[in-house]
Amino acid sequence: MEPHKTGLKPTCREVHRLVSEGMDRDLSFIERTRMRLHLMVCDACTRFNGQMSLLRTAMRRFPFDAPDGGPAPLDDDPEHRRP
Repeated sequence: MEPHKTGLKPTCREVHRLVSEGMDRDLSFIERTRMRLHLMVCDACTRFNGQMSLLRTAMRRFPFDAPDGGPAPLDDDPEHRRP
């Protein structure tokens, strides 16, 4: 982990990193606090955080394998089915 800059409010780049890292590990109290302070004032990072959360939820629900052991179809649209 790279050291964070000193100061209370991290940059957007730092928040993006913290959001991503927070999905793989528990953030420290200081990291969480700094990120939350930034999210309170930055709409773009708040949207990014929401999008990452949505992607994580979708991937957890995604059926990686079909019941027959083959790849799952993308959807019920015949145009997207594999031959």
